[in-house]
Amino acid sequence: MIKHYNIPIFLPELACPYRCVYCNQFSITGLNDIVKPDNVKAIIDNHLSSFKEENRFVEVAFFGGNFTGLPVGMQNDYLEAVQPYLEKGLIHGIRCSTRPDYISLQRVQEIKRYGMRNIELGAQSTNDEVLKLCKRGHTYNDIVEASQIILSEGITLGLQMMIGLPSSDEENDFQTAKDIVNLGAKETRIYPCIVVKDTELASMYQSGEYQALSIEEAVRRSSKLYTYFIENDVKVLRIGLHASDELDSEAYVAGPYHKNFAEMVFSNIWEEKLTNINTESKNIIINVPESQINHAIGWKGENKKILSERFGNVTFKAKDERRKTKDNKGCLSQFDTSTSSVTDFDFTITSKEELPTIIADGRMPEEAKKNLKKFGDVLFLNPTEITYKSISAHPDIFFFQTEDGFIYAPNAPKRIVKELKKRKIKLTEGKKEVGKKYPETVPYNAVGIGDTLIHNLKHTDSTILSLYKNHINVNQGYTRCNLVALNENCFITSDEGIFNAVNGRQTTDNSRVAETQRHRDAECCASTGSATEKLKAQSRDASTMSFIKQNENTFTEDIVDTSVQKFVLYIDPKQIKLEGHDHGFFPGCCGVWKNNLVVCGSTKNLKEKEELDKFLKDNNFNLIELYDGELVDVGSVFLVRNEE
Repeated sequence: MIKHYNIPIFLPELACPYRCVYCNQFSITGLNDIVKPDNVKAIIDNHLSSFKEENRFVEVAFFGGNFTGLPVGMQNDYLEAVQPYLEKGLIHGIRCSTRPDYISLQRVQEIKRYGMRNIELGAQSTNDEVLKLCKRGHTYNDIVEASQIILSEGITLGLQMMIGLPSSDEENDFQTAKDIVNLGAKETRIYPCIVVKDTELASMYQSGEYQALSIEEAVRRSSKLYTYFIENDVKVLRIGLHASDELDSEAYVAGPYHKNFAEMVFSNIWEEKLTNINTESKNIIINVPESQINHAIGWKGENKKILSERFGNVTFKAKDERRKTKDNKGCLSQFDTSTSSVTDFDFTITSKEELPTIIADGRMPEEAKKNLKKFGDVLFLNPTEITYKSISAHPDIFFFQTEDGFIYAPNAPKRIVKELKKRKIKLTEGKKEVGKKYPETVPYNAVGIGDTLIHNLKHTDSTILSLYKNHINVNQGYTRCNLVALNENCFITSDEGIFNAVNGRQTTDNSRVAETQRHRDAECCASTGSATEKLKAQSRDASTMSFIKQNENTFTEDIVDTSVQKFVLYIDPKQIKLEGHDHGFFPGCCGVWKNNLVVCGSTKNLKEKEELDKFLKDNNFNLIELYDGELVDVGSVFLVRNEE
């Protein structure tokens, strides 16, 4: 993400031919000294030294005066001071603010050659009566002509506006906003009119001729205007005046000035949106964009207080859309509002009962843990002495996930079992305890989907075996570590034996998956023989063949009918990290919730990335990456629905 920076150079009232009734730039900006062209270099160097991000876009901005009203030689001197930085690529553009009646085609063409990319006009209002009373010295027609000249040269147009000006009202303010959109502006600033000392407006206020807006009214109007602008693709660069020591003390007389004005506006926008929530639940979670969560909660928490009175227990959660990829397409500050869009105010409502309970290894990367908490109520396992260190906090060692709950080892961490019971998760205690070494570590490391169980059946806990009608035997005891089921027919594995047994193929070439899908109907029609014979044909390793032979009478009716083709994607395990081992396994990074594959790490560097994306898309799955780092085998992530 590119970070945008402005290096502001304020030229208060420089070259302004008029004194507007509300204007005292020295009080508003807090600056009394005029920046000279010779000072520009020092200002730029000081700002550049403070920027940390390498991926950034930097502009020099000449604000506060009437830049194009300066003598041409002085304008050029300011612009010349920036040129060495443009040539070196340290600065990427220049912007200025100026008056609409000081724009000419010739001058715009000249400053464009210096790198001028954006010109903001201090329009303030498009109502001629308001402009006249404010002694602006220009008309709406001047704004129109200047806008057309700027746009004709391919320069980005900004039009600034003020609310609450003398003789203006809400209707006039909104008409100004409409005109700004219609004139082709791509940027704007919303400034409430403030009464400051040593201005004509101060005298008008003292005499009762002018009444300033209240902070509440200014916030309400600004909220409406902001929403209108972003709906029409106009960036709102700022809401409210810059804070200054002068305005915070003796310069301020009256009006809606507050150093947190923008925050109040965003809070009001969210209040309006959240007022329309309609649900009977008394225990709700409101999911909002991460950049907006403080604004959604509200200025001084007011929005949450109001909602809590209506719904009881209200929780706000940040949703990080950067990690969620739909169709497999990779993965505000208080005053800087330019990155906002309509979608920044999207939110979803869920009841706490709708969110899953999650079991995960507490040693997963901190960023992954933080993002996982956004999906539900997470129970993190801590390492135990029950088994060896690398898997001692892996959920799939102690828990077997069923369709609606878990079968757990008698010596599973008691704290986790207790918490699951509190959440009314369906639990069944197994027979075998987890031990120190293989195969005592794998009784619960199986995969169950639909009516089918997949595991090394010699080691499966009997409670799990009895739950499933159909069984597929594999040599790999750490089956869940190596296999994740998206649904009854689609799987991802990092084990060649599992791939062959489930897919019925003797290769881990993923191109065969697509081939299998093309010939699925033909193969289903052509399949013959007993279920045991089919499994024998699929399972080539000696131990599996021996096991089937020994238990042929017992399992003949229980073996899965493979006339329904399984689609299996193979991911090379050597790409996965597992502390204490040469590598882990991709399914050990994964959890499944509804149609989402949740992964601990980024898949961008997988050599099978293209095949994975297609596989998920073909099966209508989203990919959710918990953090932008290496893939880590965390012993699976279990997400289970809470009982209502």
